[in-house]
Amino acid sequence: MSQPLPNQIQLRRDRPVCRRMLLLLFVLLAGFSLVTWRLAVVQIKESPRLVELAARKYQRHIVLPAHRGAIKDLSGEYLAHDEDVRELYTDRTHLREVITVRHRLAAIRGVKAVDLRAELGDADTLAAYHDHVAKVLSGILPQSEEEIRSQIASDKPEIVLAKLVDVETAKHWSTLFKDKHIFGIYTRPTVARRFPAQDRLSLVLGDTDNANKGRWGVEKLMDARLTGVPGEQLIERDKSGHELPSYRSQVLDPLHGSDVHLAIDMQLQDNVEAICERAWKANKARRVVIVVTEPSTGTVLAMAARPHRDLSNPDVSTWTNHVIAEPYEPGSIFKVVTLAAGLDNKKITPGEKIDCGNMYYEDPVRKVKLSDDEPLGMQTVKGVLVHSSNIGMYKISKRVGQDMMLDYATRFGFGSPTGIGLLGEKAGYMNTGKWSNTTYSRMPIGYEVSVTPLQMCMAYGAIANGGVLMKPRLIDRIVKPNGDTEVMPPQPVWQVCSVKTAGLLRDFLEGVVLEGTGKRAALPEVRIGGKTGTTRRYDPEKKRYIDGSYLTSFIGMAPIDNPKLVCLVMLDDPKAESSAMVRGGRVAAPIFAEVVRETLDHLAIRNERPIKVAAKGGVQ
Repeated sequence: MSQPLPNQIQLRRDRPVCRRMLLLLFVLLAGFSLVTWRLAVVQIKESPRLVELAARKYQRHIVLPAHRGAIKDLSGEYLAHDEDVRELYTDRTHLREVITVRHRLAAIRGVKAVDLRAELGDADTLAAYHDHVAKVLSGILPQSEEEIRSQIASDKPEIVLAKLVDVETAKHWSTLFKDKHIFGIYTRPTVARRFPAQDRLSLVLGDTDNANKGRWGVEKLMDARLTGVPGEQLIERDKSGHELPSYRSQVLDPLHGSDVHLAIDMQLQDNVEAICERAWKANKARRVVIVVTEPSTGTVLAMAARPHRDLSNPDVSTWTNHVIAEPYEPGSIFKVVTLAAGLDNKKITPGEKIDCGNMYYEDPVRKVKLSDDEPLGMQTVKGVLVHSSNIGMYKISKRVGQDMMLDYATRFGFGSPTGIGLLGEKAGYMNTGKWSNTTYSRMPIGYEVSVTPLQMCMAYGAIANGGVLMKPRLIDRIVKPNGDTEVMPPQPVWQVCSVKTAGLLRDFLEGVVLEGTGKRAALPEVRIGGKTGTTRRYDPEKKRYIDGSYLTSFIGMAPIDNPKLVCLVMLDDPKAESSAMVRGGRVAAPIFAEVVRETLDHLAIRNERPIKVAAKGGVQ
């Protein structure tokens, strides 16, 4: 039996339904295709851009600051160090997140967010919220409400509103922001450089810039060792600005910088500073410089100068480190260079006599004139130095000659920086060209040559150290964050003169204190050797020497048989009742004795490290 044929009438009736079903199927397929295409675009093509956009909006890359290493003195006293502080900054993205801002503003006004949306548009909502933030911040910051409002509305991604905020204040502010429904304003950790030493040794320590990098002084010299490596951390916040701990990425801890210990002990430094201050005021000098070194290692034990960086009295402050940055004509303390050249090269012998004449002398060939303070007649080579005869020293220098004089002046370190490494160090001046008749007569006695106090200390240190010139040693050790210690060894430069010549010069210098111009430098029970210096003060602006104005100095060592220290005292333009009273032996020598007494007392309790030093090359 065959099947009945479909009702043609019914088929005609079902055709519209089929067409609608097919159309619906097509629309659904098209819709799913469009969604699939869009998902593919979002997930594949636009994924990097959207991820970056979301990261900018909700993720924050937090820099964990590394502490800059501390600068300490020899005994560990802090002279400069980093301190944990906070800074207050704006987050432009959060401050313009309208939905979150609307909920915060609604909470501030005590209304529902839906009602607030009906009342205020997006722009007015942001403006009202910014006004609220500015009003709250103006109560805790020095800026006015209008200034803060301008910073909040800025197009910059962030603006730092406050720096160097202490931790407790930052915590208080965070609580205040929570209570006042403020978000988009945050605090983050940073560091600030502190100088507990204040004005003490400030021209040696130096300073740092806004990025906490060394600008000058030890901060600049040791910047690579002091600087650490910052750490980092990635955090994510929700729309309300709260951190999501589960999305916190792995923390890369910062690597802090190494601590730098100076060779200077602040106990001794403070004593020397006090002596320097008293001498400056008592003598009404233009400047006073005192330097103390350890000759066997070149270690700088103390250095003081007035005027200095005095924050409490800026009118008399200076940014010039007189120890290294202001050369001067040394006068008679330079005479050891002439003697070293003559003795080393056998141009003179210790026992021979030199005719120093009757106070006045004129060279018959060069027609230069010289004078002494008193008639000295015939003197041994030692006597020439003991009584500081300009005439006798000139006659010795004629045997030495220009080339040998320049050679030994260079050997002693004059004309070149000492290598201490501090910015601003000057090399001084030596005439290495053709000499005039005046230069022949003046350089051997310390004129027409300029030196720094540190150069002179290192030169006398070579005499105290068996003829070995040392590089100044300012840094004692470096302590790494893990506790490892790197001691900075002494660095010999070269052999200036023979051991024998250095010994003879020490004997001569002791004679200066025992029977010559330096008697006021003597100390009981301690053998002292040294040399006085008195120089007419030269005015570079007027290009002439100033009548009645002098530069006085005394430099010496103690104990003379085994020198533990070399000390220089220099006073620029000290005042006295008469110019005859302004002499190195009268003004500088007593100050030298006071410094040496303090230093020897200090060294008696100081722990000493046995350090062996070998000279490099030169005359033996």
